[in-house]
Amino acid sequence: MTRFIVAVVGVLLAANSMAAPVESRATRSCRDWQEQTRYAKSATEMNKVPLLISKNWFLGYLSGRAEESGKNVLKGTDNDSIFLWLDGYCRTNPDKTLDNAGAALMRELMQQKRL
Repeated sequence: MTRFIVAVVGVLLAANSMAAPVESRATRSCRDWQEQTRYAKSATEMNKVPLLISKNWFLGYLSGRAEESGKNVLKGTDNDSIFLWLDGYCRTNPDKTLDNAGAALMRELMQQKRL
């Protein structure tokens, strides 16, 4: 029986090591987020459009992750707090993407809310 369990674990570990990471599409980098945030502070309304698009993308990403998890992770978390968190994340992780940030935020919210 022990040999069987060891064999099954070995097969599962081998299968997991062959799994390719999921490729995300249309994601933005934290550098893009920071640039869009700076650009949106300028005088014209049109300069705010790229940031609004990124904000909506990020909220949709989080909503999809929450739906996938089956947990109401976003309940009680307002959008301003999410974007403030994202500003801090991108400031310390400029080479990461917004989907990296979204995954990190989801983990953090699940821990905070004990979900």
